Amino acid sequence: MGTLTQDMTRLCEEIVALRASREALVGDLAQVNQETKGRVAGMLAEFHRIQDEMSARTQAERAKFLSTMAAEVSGMLEGFQKSHGEMAARTRRDNVKFVTDMATEVSGMLAGFQTARTDMARNMKKNNQAFVANNGREVSSLLNGFHDARTKMAKTSKAERNHFISSLEKSVKGLRQEVASDLAGARQAWNGMSPAMKKAKQEAERKAKAEAEAQAKAKAETERKAKAEAEQRAKEAAEREKQEQSKKKGKAETKTE
Repeated sequence: MGTLTQDMTRLCEEIVALRASREALVGDLAQVNQETKGRVAGMLAEFHRIQDEMSARTQAERAKFLSTMAAEVSGMLEGFQKSHGEMAARTRRDNVKFVTDMATEVSGMLAGFQTARTDMARNMKKNNQAFVANNGREVSSLLNGFHDARTKMAKTSKAERNHFISSLEKSVKGLRQEVASDLAGARQAWNGMSPAMKKAKQEAERKAKAEAEAQAKAKAETERKAKAEAEQRAKEAAEREKQEQSKKKGKAETKTE
């Protein structure tokens, strides 16, 4: 008998053994399920019995609680009513006493205020009269002093103004003479300029113009070189970017292949 035949024989024996084991397991599971159903039914019956007993006990206790609460609330309402009546009577008596005492105190305060007001008005009138009299004397003295000081200051200011105007006239006259002399000298110097001085002046102006033109040309040349260098750098950067893109594209094609 070959190897395949032996393997097939052993496989059939194992299948038969597994079928027998599975049938035994199914039978055990059916028996366990039946026993579990019985226990669950018993537990449910016990739960229903306990629930019924608890419901009856709770209903009785709730009825007792409601009866007790109704009695307590009734007693509390009677007590509140009695306390409210006593408090209202006591409050009424206290209010009447308070109003009476307040009226007596206010009447006494008004009488005191009236007396104090009369005394204060009398004293204030006396003080005001004395204050007005003193102010009148002080104001009169101040006015006399102001008048004398103003007269003295007017005389002094007039003399000072006259002296200032005289000094200012002298200063302005000297300044005008000095400016006229300076203008005459400048006019004479301008009219008497020699041909050599004129030529030197023209040469200096020509040199200044030539230097300005040279500076402008140098500036333009510098700007041109800077622009050319910037364009060259941009061109080189674009060329490098193009080469990098080409390398990346070649790598991608190589990976795809």
